[in-house]
Amino acid sequence: MVKYLKNPVFLSFILCILIFYSGLFKIDVEKKFNSFYDESLITVVNGKLESSPVKNAAKNYYTSYIRLQSLEYKNKLKAQAEGSIKVIIPAKLVEAYYPGKLYSDSGTDKNALFESGGNYTLKGYFKNKCFYVKSFEEVWWDTDLWGRTEYFRALCRLQFKRLMYTWGKAGGLLLALLSGAKEYTEESLIESFRNTGLSHILALSGMHLSLFSGIAMFIGKKTKRKKLSFIIRIFALFFFVWFAGLSPSLCRAFLCSMLTLIAAASNTENPDLLLILALSYLIQINIFPWDLYNTGLILSYAALAGILIFSAPIKKFYSKKLPAYFSSSLSASTGAQVLTMPVSLKTFGFISPIGILATTFVSPLIIFFIYIGLAFIILCLICPYLSSYSAIIMNFLYTVIKYLVLIFSKVPGIRIGE
Repeated sequence: MVKYLKNPVFLSFILCILIFYSGLFKIDVEKKFNSFYDESLITVVNGKLESSPVKNAAKNYYTSYIRLQSLEYKNKLKAQAEGSIKVIIPAKLVEAYYPGKLYSDSGTDKNALFESGGNYTLKGYFKNKCFYVKSFEEVWWDTDLWGRTEYFRALCRLQFKRLMYTWGKAGGLLLALLSGAKEYTEESLIESFRNTGLSHILALSGMHLSLFSGIAMFIGKKTKRKKLSFIIRIFALFFFVWFAGLSPSLCRAFLCSMLTLIAAASNTENPDLLLILALSYLIQINIFPWDLYNTGLILSYAALAGILIFSAPIKKFYSKKLPAYFSSSLSASTGAQVLTMPVSLKTFGFISPIGILATTFVSPLIIFFIYIGLAFIILCLICPYLSSYSAIIMNFLYTVIKYLVLIFSKVPGIRIGE
């Protein structure tokens, strides 16, 4: 570790960690906007959604951010606006076109597709730094190339939800793993993943991105052309991030993957992954400073840092008594837990040590589940009548995963403050 103390990137990384998370400094990084009048008088907001709506704990609402273009107040005064604001959207509006909810009463005579990239005029009220939506007036998409691309993405995500809906519970899990949308994932399964310390599997991160990168690498090697292989891998990374949406943990995985590919393309031998992680963090907090205190971001960096720093010495201990696969998997899981456990205790007041062992068994099944799911998606797009047969196989795999996670979730975790 001595060599890192002389590296400016690593020193900057450590300095940022100490400043941002020591509690000695209060840094306000929330997204903000400026209002000429009392914010409580705002009745209409107009702007572009910055992220796909995510269902929140209240279950009947979705949360997103909108980049403002204009505001309207109770006195009908209209004003230009800049900045971003959190919007709370009723589920009946967001889910109007969702499979299984097609005939839900949205409360209006018109429906809209709520996805990032769309422009929306929303009516409601402002409270606690959020705008609570009651209805919408207008929805439109930009007609330039990027606007059309965003609209195409929105339609693709909707069609993907419709396909996954036909697969039942297995489709709900695969939808969460590939797009981050958990609308159709069983609540009991999500809770079991959380209690077992496996929430990172459902959160879009490095594991999911590496799967697409691995597929692209396999295809690229078949071409036997290094430059083409590099281009295919870059395309696969951008496509997955574009389709799934850039969550903080997925952004970390994307930046690390891109920096690693750039190092490989520049013929850098054995790039230092810990320095790549440090550089990725510095880049991310500069591009998205409002994610600085996001729990997903903190856990994502802590987990990978723990693996890179601690897994090698831990593996020496495990390898004395366990086969190669188990020693490698357990050492990685243990290394990740070394740094994520303190974060989990402080944030949630709860840790689940059984997650170290559970990851070793559940992760391979999840990877296999995703690969089989991707293969069946391609088959169903070519031959739609195979969808029902694919659903049977996928639900069998889903049942195996579900009961394995349920078994591990029975092992009690450690709670503080009770």
